[in-house]
Amino acid sequence: MENSKNSNIIQLVLVAALVGAAFYIGSLSSKVGRLEKVDANSGTPSQGAEAPATFDSVALASSLGLDSKAFKTCVDNRDTKARVEEEEKGGQVAGVQGTPGIIMLDTKTGNSAIIPGAVDSNTMQLFLDNVLAGKDTTLGTQTIKLGKIEELIALSDADYVRGDKSSRVLLFEYSDYDCPFCKRVHPTLQKLLDDNAGKVAWIYRQFPLDQLHPTARSKSEAALCAGKLGGNDAFWAFSDALAKL
Repeated sequence: MENSKNSNIIQLVLVAALVGAAFYIGSLSSKVGRLEKVDANSGTPSQGAEAPATFDSVALASSLGLDSKAFKTCVDNRDTKARVEEEEKGGQVAGVQGTPGIIMLDTKTGNSAIIPGAVDSNTMQLFLDNVLAGKDTTLGTQTIKLGKIEELIALSDADYVRGDKSSRVLLFEYSDYDCPFCKRVHPTLQKLLDDNAGKVAWIYRQFPLDQLHPTARSKSEAALCAGKLGGNDAFWAFSDALAKL
């Protein structure tokens, strides 16, 4: 009788151990599967995913007619790195926390709307129409109110601008060239300008997220050098190319 009880206890212990082991293996397998996927928010590959191809900024600069030697010197220059840091800090002071950080400013009233990420073309147009009309924008249950951002650094001659600088609405984008959402919104902003010529201008400012995108800062420096050597058009051509990678 005692032996039978002991046998039953041993069987119960073994069953419990097998169940626990199966649960652990299943959990571990699930974790590994998640690690092998690309992170949708950062656009960077997690462990086990294929690493992104190396980007040749010098080759791109050369394709735009820029002098390779001068370009390399510019990229290595401390002033270029300081410019990226300056734009990044300016975004932080203005309240930008992630990318794309888009602020739509009505220069006539001083009111601004903070665009909630990479919205689609129709929503971006709605924001522009409402900013011009002095209205808040409602998206579902969320209302984005117009307000004044005193800390936003004003447009200057140092900025790279697409569109007419004298436009009533200035759209400041604090962005990261490796951010997938920034890439997604890039053609959306281009369409906004095409559909609203003379009403809005697009200002691109650097905001690399180093923890998520280790190569973004070097791309920011390269884009600024393209602009320094080739002017406004070269900057935007370089940025357009990066957005398509």
